[in-house]
Amino acid sequence: MRRESARDLALQILFQTESRSSFSDRLLETRLKQSELTPEDARLVTALVQGGLRRRATLDHHLAAFAGAERWENLPSWIRGALRLGAYQLLYMDRVPSSAAVDESVELAKKYGHPGTAGLVNAVLRRLAGGERAPFPDAAADPAGYLAVFHSHPRWIVERWVAQYGPEEAARLLDADNAEPLVSVRANALRMTREQLLDALKEEGVAADPAPNGGPVLLVRGGFVVGRSRLFREGFLSLQDEAESLVAAILDSRPGESVLDLCAAPGGKTAQIAEAVAPRGRVVAVERHLSRARATRENLVGRLKVPGAHVVCADGGLPPFRAPFDRVLVDAPCSGLGVLRRRADARWRKEAATIPAMVALQRPLLESGASLVRSGGTLVYSVCSLEPEETDGILGPFLRDHSEFTVEDANPYVPETFRSADRVFRATPHRHGTDGVFAARLRRR
Repeated sequence: MRRESARDLALQILFQTESRSSFSDRLLETRLKQSELTPEDARLVTALVQGGLRRRATLDHHLAAFAGAERWENLPSWIRGALRLGAYQLLYMDRVPSSAAVDESVELAKKYGHPGTAGLVNAVLRRLAGGERAPFPDAAADPAGYLAVFHSHPRWIVERWVAQYGPEEAARLLDADNAEPLVSVRANALRMTREQLLDALKEEGVAADPAPNGGPVLLVRGGFVVGRSRLFREGFLSLQDEAESLVAAILDSRPGESVLDLCAAPGGKTAQIAEAVAPRGRVVAVERHLSRARATRENLVGRLKVPGAHVVCADGGLPPFRAPFDRVLVDAPCSGLGVLRRRADARWRKEAATIPAMVALQRPLLESGASLVRSGGTLVYSVCSLEPEETDGILGPFLRDHSEFTVEDANPYVPETFRSADRVFRATPHRHGTDGVFAARLRRR
C-alpha cells in the first residue's frame, strides 16, 4: 500500500483516541492486524500514533502558537490530528522529508476537513518546516512548566516527580517515558525455551535480543505485529515487560503448589505461575469484571493452554475461598504511572485524584490476600507504579498491623542490575529501560 494509507490509518487511530476515549494500544493491535500494510508501513503507523501521543504537549505548544490559541482550541479533532501528525514528523522523524510531512498532512486535511482547514495546515506546518519554533517556558522561572512542555507530560506529574526525585533525575525519567519501547516477549516455558523462541522468531523473519538486564524476556526489533505472529496465536509466547516478568520470579512458585493471583487480568503473571507449578500444581486467577475474566481465561486456557489454571470472576476484596494457598500474588490496581512509556495515551488520562483512589483499593486487597496465605507461605505485593503512597505507603502500615508477616529479601530472585539495599524490587524506566514496577516479598511466620 502507499504510505499515505499508513498516515490515514494513523490519523483515524488518533481521532478515535481523542474523541472517543479509545485506548491507542488496543486500536493499534486491532487495526494493524486487520490491515494489509507492509511491515514498513505498520512500523510507520505505530511510530506516528505512539509518538504523536507521547509528544502531544510539545506539538500542541508549537501548533497553538502558530495557529492562534483560540483557533487551535476550536479546530475539529480530525484537523488537530493532521497537524500533530505533520508536526511530529517534522520535529522528531529525521528520515521523513519535510515536503512529504507537509504535503501528506494537507491531503489528510482536505479529506477530513475543507479547503480552509487544509490551508491552515499548510501554513502552520510550513512554518515548522522552515525552522520556526515557539519559545518554551523559562526553565529558571518555571522549571515544572518547562519540563512539562519540553518532555510532554501533565504538569501535576512533573511537579510530583520533581519533588520526589529532584529536577535532574525527574528530567531523566520524563525523557525515558518518551522513548519508544521495543516489543517484549516471553516464551511459554511449557512449550519452548527462550533460546528456542529466539530461533522461532528468526524463522518468522523477526529479529530479537535477550533483555539487557538479564530477565527472561526477548526484545523484538522492527515492526512486529503480534496479531500476525503464528507463535503468538498458537500460544508459544506472551507479551510481557522485563520488569513485570520478574514479579512472578520474586513469588518463586514451585511445582505442585497452590497459588492465588488475586488481581489477575490479563493473565501474564498467572501464566508464569502456572508454568512454574505444573504439572500437578494449580493457580487460581481472580478477576472482578466478567469480560476481563473471560478474556483472561481465553488467554490462559484457550491460547496458552497452561494446565492447572482456573479463572474465577469475583471481587478480590471478598474472594470466595476458605482454604489457604501456598503463595499469593496481589498485583494491585494502581495509578499506572510506571507504564507511561508503554501506554502512550495514558499520561493524558490520569489525574492527581487517581492516586488516592487507587490507594483506597490497594490496602484492602493486600489484607484480603494476606488472609489466604498459609502459615510459612509467601505473599508478594506489587504495582506498576513507583509513587510512595502506592508502594512503601501501603507496605509500611500493613507490616505494622500484621506482625505475623515479615519482609524477605527480593534480591536473590532478580538479576543483579535490579538489586537494592532496601530488599524490595524497584525497576524504573530511566535506570533499567523497563516499566516502573515495585514488588515486595513477605513471609507469613
